[in-house]
Amino acid sequence: MDKDTSRVFTLNKTLEEIRLLNAKNDKLLKDFGIDIANLSDAAQEALDNYAKIRQLTGLVQLDHSFVDEYCYQEQAKRLEARLQAIPLKASIKQLKEDIKREEHELAKLESFVTETQSQLIPTDAMEKMRVTREKRIEMLRNKQKTLMGKGDTIKLDDLIAKVNSLEAEENA
Repeated sequence: MDKDTSRVFTLNKTLEEIRLLNAKNDKLLKDFGIDIANLSDAAQEALDNYAKIRQLTGLVQLDHSFVDEYCYQEQAKRLEARLQAIPLKASIKQLKEDIKREEHELAKLESFVTETQSQLIPTDAMEKMRVTREKRIEMLRNKQKTLMGKGDTIKLDDLIAKVNSLEAEENA
């Protein structure tokens, strides 16, 4: 029981020291006009992070040079991220321009397709036109054959003589 009692006594003593330290810190904060309850969320989060770091590392006081080095590392990370962001932003801008150009080209092609589709003749109408033309061609060939057959029966000399006699009658 002595060990338990001494442990409880030590814990009570540590707790009392922490309470005194908290009271001292609260007084110092009030003297400087800082109210913990009125801190912004970001400041409250930073204090919480600081408390976690102290708890995890067991450091009572942080060396100022360590804090400065940490700040420099964080600043370097932010600068590196900005440097990486610059070419990425340029790439994004170029891609957006490419997309606009492609959309414009697509609109042109869609307009062309729409226009050509409106000018297309349906298959049925095209077939009717083809059949009609073939019938006309066949009819013209038949007429040509009949005229060619009659061409042999017509005598050109007789025809020229008749034309000449008609002209002579008209002139007389």
